[in-house]
Amino acid sequence: MSELVKLISAWDTYNQQHKGATAVEFCMNFLATESNGQLFSGLTPPDLDTVFAKLIGRVANMHTVYCKMALQDMPGFELEWFYFLSSIYHLKSVKKTQLIQYNFTEQTTGIDILNKLKKLGYVSEKADPDDKRAKLVSITKAGEKTLFKLYQLLYKPTLLLYHDISQQDKQVVVNLLKRTEQKHQEMLSGARNKSIDELLVQELGSAKITAIAKEQENRITQFSNARKTKEDV
Repeated sequence: MSELVKLISAWDTYNQQHKGATAVEFCMNFLATESNGQLFSGLTPPDLDTVFAKLIGRVANMHTVYCKMALQDMPGFELEWFYFLSSIYHLKSVKKTQLIQYNFTEQTTGIDILNKLKKLGYVSEKADPDDKRAKLVSITKAGEKTLFKLYQLLYKPTLLLYHDISQQDKQVVVNLLKRTEQKHQEMLSGARNKSIDELLVQELGSAKITAIAKEQENRITQFSNARKTKEDV
């Protein structure tokens, strides 16, 4: 297939799906689709939201792997412990439940991490004067010393991953994602005992969820058919 025929075919398909679309809209979609097809060794999801999520997820996983490599200088220290120590340092004296929710951790897992940090002498706890049933945790001097050492170690993965991205591009990404992070921090803090479907309905409404599910089903069918066509060629 010549490049011109490929372009005309893509326009025809796009125009059928988006009646009244402009050439600019088509070109932006075409360029995004073509460049995204080079991601993940060609194993590209059928919709942009999933491509976006997969890209963020894979980079986050890479960062975790590099962090664990950096922590080899502190044998036995777990990466999750760092997140808790850092959160306590910034949140000051904080309720255990609040801290666990902040780090998106299961209750039993969070309590286990806090108990280990307390045993190591990195955190202390006391009764909450406003709620005798709750405990407040704070970082100790030993915990601060360890945390500052961890900051030095865990800057290495960050430097390795992101040093060649310009400051301007980093700020653009921060601007794009910061409202999402703040919104879903709040949403997750009140999501106890709710299912993902309930959260979706709460956020988007039943009618929109039904329409999106139908669109996704069509995308997956087209994606599957396109894969089969490539394999047959």
